[in-house]
Amino acid sequence: MSFEKKSSQIMDPSHDMHDDFDYSHHLQMVLSQLNGDEPAYPMDVGDVVLDDVHFPKPADMAAMADAEDIGPPPTTNEIIEDILENVDNYPKTLQILMLRGLLKKKQQCKKCEKPMHLRRRKCSYEWRCRTKDKKGDCSSCSIKSGSWFENTKLSFKIIFNVLVMHCKNYSSGHMSSILKLSTHSINEARRMVHELTDRIASRYPRIGEKTKDVYLEIITIKGKNDVYKVLAGQEIGTNHCFAAVLNDCSAALIERIKTVNVDPQAKVTMVKTVKDDDPDFASVAAIFFDEKKYYVHARDQFFCNLRENPEEHFLSTRVTLQSWLNDQVVRKTEGIKMMEKCVEELKTFTSKTSR
Repeated sequence: MSFEKKSSQIMDPSHDMHDDFDYSHHLQMVLSQLNGDEPAYPMDVGDVVLDDVHFPKPADMAAMADAEDIGPPPTTNEIIEDILENVDNYPKTLQILMLRGLLKKKQQCKKCEKPMHLRRRKCSYEWRCRTKDKKGDCSSCSIKSGSWFENTKLSFKIIFNVLVMHCKNYSSGHMSSILKLSTHSINEARRMVHELTDRIASRYPRIGEKTKDVYLEIITIKGKNDVYKVLAGQEIGTNHCFAAVLNDCSAALIERIKTVNVDPQAKVTMVKTVKDDDPDFASVAAIFFDEKKYYVHARDQFFCNLRENPEEHFLSTRVTLQSWLNDQVVRKTEGIKMMEKCVEELKTFTSKTSR
């Protein structure tokens, strides 16, 4: 089967809001190969290791990870391309992740506080600290320790493809089918991605600076057992936005959320994007905003996309719903650069000194 045919089968527009989301041919190739004739990802907890993959000595691995670039540093997009091109080669993937600051280059023993050393263990690497008499280990830890990856047993290959597909807005069911993983495993992996987007969204500035126009809307999201109210806002003319779950629709709470998320100099207008008025609008002067006509592409719409109910597991609590909303804020703000922003955020997990 040709690459073009396999790729077209996977790039189903019904699962992809970003039709022009294309960072590199390597990314597309990784996705196209998922439906190939070869077996899908193994269900064990380790990373994929091919028989002919060369495992450098631990000291050589550490030295290569510390190597300095000759010439200008690579862009985030180039780093993503490099990772995806080598995602089948576990040692090479480790080198790239360590070199680019996505994995720790050094670890400190939690027991004796001395530097740990990289050691090979079967078909993987780990950090170890030997006892003074060299007859045993003082402590050991995973190569993933101190990074975003440490809370998952999924392989680097799987987790990066989950990240790619999440940024392309694939449903959990579609991702589960392609990756041959349970929906529960996919949802846990997406929860990790939401940890990234929670952190990214928390650092966005208030919208509406320099007297820009801001539209606010109270949106109803219906779960299986609950109904949630969300105050959402977007800065007209830019991709800046926010969304927050409301405990109630009182004027005092709405004003507090506006103070946190909207610049006091902004020109604020309360709108509604559905013509059948929600009862909560009875006390709010709102005008109709035809967002579907204002934005040519569905992916650029914000209020309307929030109203499309998230998958059920995101509606289980207000916390998980807020994480989904934060993800939508990052998706709207970053657009096709969402994957790059997420990879840049990975570095923040390894920036602190490891203990």
